[in-house]
Amino acid sequence: MNRQQLEYFLAVAERGSLGHAAVAAGVSQPSLSQALGTLEKELGAALVRRVRRGAVLTPAGHAFVPHARLLLRELRRTGDVLGQLDGRPAGELDLVTTPVLAVDPCALLLGRFRGLHPEVRVRVRVTDRDAEVRDMLADGRAEVGVGYLPLDADGIVVRAWAEHEIMAVFPPDEPPPPDPLPVRLLAGRETVGVTGHSRQRELVGDHLAAHGVRPRITVEVAHREMVIPLVLAGAGMSFVAGRAARWAAGQGARVCRLDPPLRQPYGLAYVPGRLSPAARALAGLAMAPEHTERVDGGSVGG
Repeated sequence: MNRQQLEYFLAVAERGSLGHAAVAAGVSQPSLSQALGTLEKELGAALVRRVRRGAVLTPAGHAFVPHARLLLRELRRTGDVLGQLDGRPAGELDLVTTPVLAVDPCALLLGRFRGLHPEVRVRVRVTDRDAEVRDMLADGRAEVGVGYLPLDADGIVVRAWAEHEIMAVFPPDEPPPPDPLPVRLLAGRETVGVTGHSRQRELVGDHLAAHGVRPRITVEVAHREMVIPLVLAGAGMSFVAGRAARWAAGQGARVCRLDPPLRQPYGLAYVPGRLSPAARALAGLAMAPEHTERVDGGSVGG
């Protein structure tokens, strides 16, 4: 069993097609099929069954997926340790996070990390499900996760990092709202919301409900990137966190804090004993004092 065989098998498991997996792996389909056949002989079990429109995993294949991910992760980690250049981290690093946290703080952190460690190739996986952050750490799809707290799971270390303050954002043509804005004044306001479930949506809903306010969603979008442009266009108000609030204010939106305030802590998570040199370097950089400060105070409104 080797790294290449594991990569090919996981490519098939993720894409459901030998052809698509071969394209993703950059090899011919016959080469991929041959490697899979060799892996199946070594394990003594069929892992993949060819069907008319692709390939499906056998029960043995489904059972092998998490083990294959962990084995591949360990092989990569070992190679990274042996292949460090002059003691500096090298190799690959997989990070998983959620859409809001991918923008802030992960973008800034990864920019600084790449400046310090240009030999490292970083892959960022973004999920809308908070629970998947810990799931991807547990099964080896990622080494480091950044998620909203609590992020508790057996075998995973969670280190509190910082927090976002969630703010109210209004169209530019509205009169400046009071800052901070009493939550009760949001009753009946037309609101731009995001479909699906997220920790932030739940937190905002609970905060409003605690003060007798029910959000009136008049525009609902599947992609979070549309929220601020819709607010700027006058479609309604919404709630944003972190640097997104500052960006919205810079574009002319009316941005203010809530009274009482609404803050959402986030943290860094990983499985101890599985960190590659690159992952350890990233975790150390994230926990450095300049990265652990809370979103600061002061008005951000325009």
